[in-house]
Amino acid sequence: MIQVIGFRAQGLGYLSKFFNTRRMFKVPFFGAMDFLVGLLELISEVSKILSFAFRLFGNMFAGIVLVAIVAGLLGKISILPAMIMMFELFVGVIQAFVFGMLTMVFMAQATQGHGGEEHAEH
Repeated sequence: MIQVIGFRAQGLGYLSKFFNTRRMFKVPFFGAMDFLVGLLELISEVSKILSFAFRLFGNMFAGIVLVAIVAGLLGKISILPAMIMMFELFVGVIQAFVFGMLTMVFMAQATQGHGGEEHAEH
């Protein structure tokens, strides 16, 4: 969805974030630098997806393992597994907030253009 919002906000100009070749032949050094920065941006977009997936998997897996171990050790004689489940719910709410904030930041970054800014001298 981050990519979709980027395309909606900037149109095809969104791709210039990744493949910026405007200055490639005018100023070869800076054009090559822009191309390399675009490759880094592409790697950054892929790593965002992977980091979200691994973060979600790690949180879910750790919660399930924690509940299973506590329930296995104590059995049905204790209220502790229910308390661990409530703690997992609390951690899940915090993680949902963190995911939401990160998604909001990434979507805001996707709507911002790269390059093309003219800085006026005052």
